[in-house]
Amino acid sequence: MPEQLPIYPRINVFGDALIAIPTNGGPTTGFFRNNFADATPLDRASHTVAAILTPAFLQFSASRGNDLSPLFPTTGPLSPAETTRLPLLESPTKWAICASRWQEAFEARYDVANGDAIVPRVILEATHERALDFIKLEHLQMFAVGGNGDLGATESNGSASNGSGSKITRERIGR
Repeated sequence: MPEQLPIYPRINVFGDALIAIPTNGGPTTGFFRNNFADATPLDRASHTVAAILTPAFLQFSASRGNDLSPLFPTTGPLSPAETTRLPLLESPTKWAICASRWQEAFEARYDVANGDAIVPRVILEATHERALDFIKLEHLQMFAVGGNGDLGATESNGSASNGSGSKITRERIGR
């Protein structure tokens, strides 16, 4: 029998069971390509943030040395010759991205022309609690969408709950 790969328990940022990233038939994602933002000591990059990719984020990521466009040809960043054209997303692409890259986009949003557009929206129910090693929960909440990845399902007050009505205050980092 093969040896079991080390994996942290599937717990989301709310302390509840981690849900699968709702890819809706899109590319299979996650470090283990199982549509979960699983955390494992094998994944140094911590692909634990369930995010909705946009052309602005893909361009930002490519500018930082991580060009994901070959994976997403309909949404991918533009070549230098196509800098004036932004491709439209046919449907939102959900992907498990590196927590550190999400944090980098969050911090860079003040320094770029398109600001908040470079920060991917986040599906908190599908984001692993280990993302909190890199990112404050309230920062993720600022860019949260509903558990099914519906872009219109954000909570209007910017707060989040764990389904029981209690607000989440837990965080792991001291930023």
